[in-house]
Amino acid sequence: MIVVNGGTPNQRKYADSMALYVCRKFDIEPVIEISFKSMSNDENYGYCCQLDDNEYEIEIKRSLRMRDMLTTLAHELVHVKQYFKGEFKDESHIEYWDREAEIEAHGREIGLFVRWCEKEKLSHHTWAQTN
Repeated sequence: MIVVNGGTPNQRKYADSMALYVCRKFDIEPVIEISFKSMSNDENYGYCCQLDDNEYEIEIKRSLRMRDMLTTLAHELVHVKQYFKGEFKDESHIEYWDREAEIEAHGREIGLFVRWCEKEKLSHHTWAQTN
């Protein structure tokens, strides 16, 4: 089950669609609450945390442009997959960019976004194009 709170109608619609796409791709069925937050004083674009064995919360900065919002969501959904499949390890002692979880999430976010755009026939939108 996926629940999306806050944001614009398009943000909610595309976030729900992206989350369903990524969960199907990874063959997982988590409970995810996606919330669009102001996060105005925060440099991060998003967060993911595990609430329970099968429950996750993702927060996304609501002021992001659509492409950035969706690639951030894809990134955080990779973390959901890592938690769900028991792949996530405590790497807090390692520099952020050297953490295996972040290497995978950053490495997959654009590909997931592009493939989702192709599947949903959204590649023609200006927001879907490379900056």
